[in-house]
Amino acid sequence: MKGLGLYKFYIIIFLAAVFFGLTAAHLYVAFSYPLKYKDYVRRYSQEFGVDQALVFSIIRAESSFNPQAVSRSGAIGLMQLMPSTALMLAAELDIEGFTADMLYQPETNIRLGVCYFKKMLDKFGKLKTALAAYNAGEGNVSSWLQNASYSKDGQNLEFIPYKETSDYVKKINKNYKIYKIRVN
Repeated sequence: MKGLGLYKFYIIIFLAAVFFGLTAAHLYVAFSYPLKYKDYVRRYSQEFGVDQALVFSIIRAESSFNPQAVSRSGAIGLMQLMPSTALMLAAELDIEGFTADMLYQPETNIRLGVCYFKKMLDKFGKLKTALAAYNAGEGNVSSWLQNASYSKDGQNLEFIPYKETSDYVKKINKNYKIYKIRVN
């Protein structure tokens, strides 16, 4: 009987450890891969036909969900848009009175960022190439596609010459795998 009581004790300890382990893993994912601004992400993902999980992945990589983020190159906000690009997009979307300061507003930044990413997807047709263009600029990516060292067919990037952009694409893909589970 004593052995049976000890056996039950070990089972209870094991189950408690499993429970706490799963809870800790869930909390890690929830805090590390947040769903902040989900109403804006949902709205503009639907409007522009971009996967919500991909938008969350970009925001996480670009700004870690900090709407006040500013890069060394001057990109602003959640989706790290350059003011000149945002100005062009705002004109296309008929956003009256647009100023660069509006990029600090989560809704405006997400709307313009999703619009711009959709343009990159439409122009380049491949997720990897569109992500590279979002990070390094469409001019750089267009020239890489014309270079046989980087693209064999002019459509797909086999090699991304900027380490920062290569790492960015890998980071987005990692984020995307997790966000596809979190969003759905």
